[in-house]
Amino acid sequence: MIELKKILVPTDFSKGAEIAYPIAQNVADTFGGVIDFIHIIPTLKYFNESLKRLGVPLDMNKDVYPQIIDEAELKISKAMNQYLKEINKGKHIIKVERRPAEAITEYAKKNGYDMIIMGAKGKHESSLIRGGTTERVIRKSKVPVFSVDNRFDKNNVKNVVLTTDTSELSLAAFPLALSIADTFGAHLTLFHVIELYGNVSEEIPRNPAKGEAISIYEGLIDRINHYLNKRKLENIHVQRTGVTFEDEVVIADGEKSRTVQLFTKIEKGISAHYEIEAYAADSADLLVMATHGHSGLAHLILGSTAEKVAQYVKKPVITIRPEENDFNGD
Repeated sequence: MIELKKILVPTDFSKGAEIAYPIAQNVADTFGGVIDFIHIIPTLKYFNESLKRLGVPLDMNKDVYPQIIDEAELKISKAMNQYLKEINKGKHIIKVERRPAEAITEYAKKNGYDMIIMGAKGKHESSLIRGGTTERVIRKSKVPVFSVDNRFDKNNVKNVVLTTDTSELSLAAFPLALSIADTFGAHLTLFHVIELYGNVSEEIPRNPAKGEAISIYEGLIDRINHYLNKRKLENIHVQRTGVTFEDEVVIADGEKSRTVQLFTKIEKGISAHYEIEAYAADSADLLVMATHGHSGLAHLILGSTAEKVAQYVKKPVITIRPEENDFNGD
């Protein structure tokens, strides 16, 4: 099972960013582990150049940034002391960088974080549910990103929804979604949309006697078990119950085992992102999506379905990028 032992929380000290602080503690309460905070001070390049042209005797690196850093130190320490338990409190990082999103994702990757938890919006709010920096972190991060707003309640997570186009890349998010559902005592729902103009699920053979939806459902369960076996996750498998669209995931833990209820929901619609948003609004407590699907770089989900869902869905979203061996089909 996936463990979340090292969590990174980006902050710009806005109300939107602040929403992530208690949620990071909630996750740490559940999984254990350490929470680090990071604040990126955007490089004031053009302001610095303007001062030089005007001949103003002010050095950004010597006169301005140290003061900004000192102020950020006070703010970030106060936030960590207020929201985090001492046992989970890690370090704080303050960096001056030109591109905050890239700095966050690069730091998370290089330092082995298990998850980035950040507010859906920061200082520069827009009509989108997820603001520009959060969206760019989701797009670039190789570490799972949990983007949250004030709707998340760890005590009220009953339905974790995993979106899938039935491709192996989209199923790379299954172990994380399962771990989240198992930890919060929720059930897991696989959600697939049959788009009217056709999609990757057409690769699953149809049995005329069973119909399209059941054929896709059975093929999807087989693909999940195949993926788990290939990734050597032998302690996890989907067990059919005999009830269509209602199964269970068996998690072996030594000589003992436990189960997570698994439901499969298949809808028809003109666009996958619209159907996902509609279902999530009514039924999901938490949405999990892989950032890539179908044939990887040839058909990016991110940039179409996942990007639109991440921007507009009014629910907490976890996005995860498939690992390199998933792209290689190894």
